[in-house]
Amino acid sequence: MKSSHLKIINTIARVGYSAKCVVYCILGGLILFAAFRTATTDEVSKETVFREILTSPFGSISLTIMIIGLSCYIIWRLVQGITNPDNLDITKPNEVILRVFYFGSAIVYTSVTYAAVKVLLGRSDNSSSQDSKQMSSSILQEEWGVVLIGIISLIIMLFALIQFKHTIKGDFMDKFVNSMPGTKKHLANGFGRAGFAGRGVIYFMVGGFFMHAAMTYDSNKAGGMSEALQTLLEQPFGPYLVALVGVGMFSFGVFCGFEGRYRKTS
Repeated sequence: MKSSHLKIINTIARVGYSAKCVVYCILGGLILFAAFRTATTDEVSKETVFREILTSPFGSISLTIMIIGLSCYIIWRLVQGITNPDNLDITKPNEVILRVFYFGSAIVYTSVTYAAVKVLLGRSDNSSSQDSKQMSSSILQEEWGVVLIGIISLIIMLFALIQFKHTIKGDFMDKFVNSMPGTKKHLANGFGRAGFAGRGVIYFMVGGFFMHAAMTYDSNKAGGMSEALQTLLEQPFGPYLVALVGVGMFSFGVFCGFEGRYRKTS
């Protein structure tokens, strides 16, 4: 790849990670607010994040920039999957799976970006909390639906376990350039561990919801992030548990900020 193309790709990647930084930092703040002020997590979602951006000063401009940033992240994930800038070995199953994950990540963030576009255009229907139930309901109506829901739940829970692995091993630090200052390495390590732990909790619970839906043939048992947070909120010391997740999400946002500045992109 030409050096000029590499510079463009690097810029796209850094803009994308910076957009993720903003999204997760705001999301973490919303979760913390819900933990101690609203006593409900029904309105906690990435779509809510975009509505918060839209209602801020220069909201339309800010949300447009956010959409551009998320689009850059999608492009970067596709580049990772297609051109293999990380030089992954296709003879190793785990590295092949990682390349497949890049495409999956692009699909997920395409849906997130679409939600942001709907908010910008005033077409948001505030129904994001029902998406998981609607999807599982549609799938369960098919003959093979229970099996597919079960597979989805296992994939989500596997992804959660990967988050916990990152938390324990701190292997995500391999992503950063060698010239990254030592102090910032320590900060990125701490924020990264906390961030992956928070994401792991949410994904594991969401995977559990889907598994429960498959086992009971009841789409109402499925749920997303807001349902996971509400379940935590209803436990003993619930607000503190939710607050810990909020800190985790905010920490992941800060970690994405470090990625935007110091991550290896080629």
